[in-house]
Amino acid sequence: MSTRTISPDRAPAPSRGGFTIVELMVAMMVFGIGVLGLAATTATVTRLMGSASRQTLAAAIAQSRIEKLRGTACASLASGSDTVRGITSTWTVTTATRGVSISETVSFPTARGTTRTRVYNTMITC
Repeated sequence: MSTRTISPDRAPAPSRGGFTIVELMVAMMVFGIGVLGLAATTATVTRLMGSASRQTLAAAIAQSRIEKLRGTACASLASGSDTVRGITSTWTVTTATRGVSISETVSFPTARGTTRTRVYNTMITC
């Protein structure tokens, strides 16, 4: 068996660390797809938050109207409608066995230009 000696003049070349250009391009593509997906999700979440705030406002208007009707004497309760901050509220008072039934319908615009409607029902004892 022979042994090989390396002379000081011919030291082995150090291995070079790092990434190849192909690895960098693949990493950039994966990163770019991730950023585009995040941007699309952000737009959707923003739209949904705006819709939720309009729906919350509509529910608050309905609750306010029902509380006003609760404070009114049963004999003077009447159906009606009004518009507050672009939200249309219509309530119907119906005589029931032990009081009155109130159906509150609120309609509000969405970000896409359509109109959503929510109905809230309650009973007031007289």
